[in-house]
Amino acid sequence: MKKVRRNLMLFAAILLVLAGCGKPVQPKGEAAKANTEVKKDELSIAIFGGDWGKTIKKHIIEPFEQETGIKVNIIEGNSTTTFSRLLQEKGSPTIDLALMDSGISEMSFEEDVVEGIDKSKLKGIDSLLPEAFHGNGEDVFGVALGYWGLGIVYNKDEIKNPPKSWNDLWKEEYKGKLTVPTPATTGGLPLLMQIAELEGEAKGTVDKGLSKMKELEVVAYFDGSGTATNLYQSGEASVGAHYGGPAYVMKDQGQPIEFVVPEEGVLGAGSFWHMVKGTKKSEQVYSFLNYATTKSAQEGIASDLYLAPVHKDVELDEKTIERMPFGKNGSIQDLNMPDYNLINQHREEWNELWNREMGS
Repeated sequence: MKKVRRNLMLFAAILLVLAGCGKPVQPKGEAAKANTEVKKDELSIAIFGGDWGKTIKKHIIEPFEQETGIKVNIIEGNSTTTFSRLLQEKGSPTIDLALMDSGISEMSFEEDVVEGIDKSKLKGIDSLLPEAFHGNGEDVFGVALGYWGLGIVYNKDEIKNPPKSWNDLWKEEYKGKLTVPTPATTGGLPLLMQIAELEGEAKGTVDKGLSKMKELEVVAYFDGSGTATNLYQSGEASVGAHYGGPAYVMKDQGQPIEFVVPEEGVLGAGSFWHMVKGTKKSEQVYSFLNYATTKSAQEGIASDLYLAPVHKDVELDEKTIERMPFGKNGSIQDLNMPDYNLINQHREEWNELWNREMGS
């Protein structure tokens, strides 16, 4: 267990440098002050930066503040930087509620830096899908902001025979036009596992998958959503992997970009709210979670970020429905959800293997 914990902390420290999404975690500042004084009218929350952060503020944080009178101190970062900070502050946190993605979410619970969620303290639970709650077995430790996934993207002006399957990325005509994620991203190791599975490899091993990935002639690998978007926008890459939300943003901006749900399904992931272990503001945390899972909040997040909502009664326009990560007529259950616990068991090993074999 000590070795696992040491490896996890090393992993978190490494990803502080590698991760390409969001801003670095801000200094303690107001968050520390709020937690130290236990002000009941304040709450410190770690969220993502960029468009995600703006959308979360617009549809959840600002209306929550207006409705409750609770001031939210925002700490912007990404899943890995937030996780690293929680490890550093274990036992004396300055964050009350943290947003983290699949994979890092499970690690945060394993490392005992987040609390279990008491579903009885959530209102309107009957209006939420089962997927609203994230955990291991009976242990619920996350409440979903929404679900998203890694799929295939192509430039329709450059690619005349669009890909339909992950296997299609190896087409001769795509050589030198591709980009795929590194393990530093949420989708990197799930994609490596998917390719290994398509190569007939047993679960828990990725040697054949890595050998197959080495055959790809890529323009570049991307280590964050923003990097991938830049590659497609600049025209350096015209086909490969990307996340649905950013891909549709490019399309809305007039880029000739199309998003494809692969035959094998989008490689699913979720973004989850976690109550930080040791917070003195659990009452305010549950109040926030209750607002974050309302119909209006879920509709706003789905419409602006194209995340699959977990409220049963959301009303989405046709455009948003078509851009759900599982396609127009699917559901969250249709997402190809990787085994993130298995990935975490091999995360350090597979990262080292990728860096050694792929040289990036």
